[in-house]
Amino acid sequence: MSALAIYAKERGFGVTGSDTEETFVTDKTLQKAGISVLPFSPQNLKSRPEIVVVSAAYSKDNIEVREARRRHLEIKPYSEALAMFANDLQIIAVAGIHGKTTTTALLSFILTKANLDPSFVIGSGEIPSLGATGHFGRGDYFVLEADEYRKSSEEMTSKFLDFSPKVEIITSIEMDHPDMFSTEEKVYDAFYKFACRVPRTGFIVLCVDYPKTRKIIHSLVDRNFETYGFNEKASWQIVDFLEIQDYSSFYILNCGNKIGPFKIKLPGKFNALNATAAIITALRLGIEEKLAKKYLFSFSGVKRRFEKIGQVDNITIIDDYAHHPRSVAMALEAARARYPQAEIYCIFQAHTYSRTKELLNEFASSFRAADHVIITEIYASQRETKATISGQDLASAIRKEQKSVKFIPDKNKIVQELVDNVTRPALIITMGAGDIYKLGNLILERLQKDSK
Repeated sequence: MSALAIYAKERGFGVTGSDTEETFVTDKTLQKAGISVLPFSPQNLKSRPEIVVVSAAYSKDNIEVREARRRHLEIKPYSEALAMFANDLQIIAVAGIHGKTTTTALLSFILTKANLDPSFVIGSGEIPSLGATGHFGRGDYFVLEADEYRKSSEEMTSKFLDFSPKVEIITSIEMDHPDMFSTEEKVYDAFYKFACRVPRTGFIVLCVDYPKTRKIIHSLVDRNFETYGFNEKASWQIVDFLEIQDYSSFYILNCGNKIGPFKIKLPGKFNALNATAAIITALRLGIEEKLAKKYLFSFSGVKRRFEKIGQVDNITIIDDYAHHPRSVAMALEAARARYPQAEIYCIFQAHTYSRTKELLNEFASSFRAADHVIITEIYASQRETKATISGQDLASAIRKEQKSVKFIPDKNKIVQELVDNVTRPALIITMGAGDIYKLGNLILERLQKDSK
């Protein structure tokens, strides 16, 4: 929502926002853009806005939604509002369970550096290399993050089906939102419909490291695919991947040609996948390989994606958005590769009861690359009101696979636990899609205080 707000303001619209009074990772970005965010109140609609854009997190019972209906104002779900702005341009839509934010940001950055001035809307709190998460560009391309989740609390249609992309990137397909999709096959069906929206004159960049993505190729034979991955059947195969202290390096095999090396400051094989999707798309759009290499290495990353918070006395603190079992495992494996000598302490906050319950067995085996795991209480979504599982349940499941696991719901006690027990050299990584990111600075401040 914040990226769309920034885009709309750059385009010339007056924009204000409403939300709960919590602190959010997007607050600074909106403040920098001069967009005020007020607590929910019917009074916020006195100016009779042309459009009221509503997040899927809030239902028709929200006090401002009720007031907008009473005043007969035009109400649009987020995805419909974004489509209204984007569908007249050449949309490059990035979808997938993993990596879509980073991939969207990387591609937007490459196109921007190549002077194509794309519009973009990216689901992140901050992207330093781009300066903002949303932008109204004068170029022909609109790069946007396309989400498979439902468009509103009342309508179960996937958001990304509102877009008409010329180009799609599909990074991965697997179960992630059990409150919307009862089976992985239903997730696949949504992505299949999304792929069908690309015209025959466009193309789809598809990661074939996932079984369900490979199925799309066989089911949709009249579309143009560019496949990528570590899988040897990929038309763009990642090879010779190396993890070094400050960057990752890899080559790509395509039609018998080995191109590269490509270097990124981001860690992990998963970011090599994200970068490869952006590289392929950039090359298809006419950007030279040498320029793609140059721009790729100058990209500094996305907030909350393996973001370094600070370092004290040989203790490094990282924050990461990973909230799916595979994302957790991949982030921790990257941490282990980049910090091979460190004791890894992972503080994980699960996001949504439904995801935690449905994927409990997968979560149980996701923390093997960590030396110590601390589980907080589950971060409840606005869309869930009943607790069907607890953080204690998750910790018990993980304990079957990982001996050093503690359930500590109090964040101040987590800080104390780390201060009392951390073994140097150490990497402390806070992880999850809720408000766990706030903990990193608390840990850093306490360590700094104790080191004086």
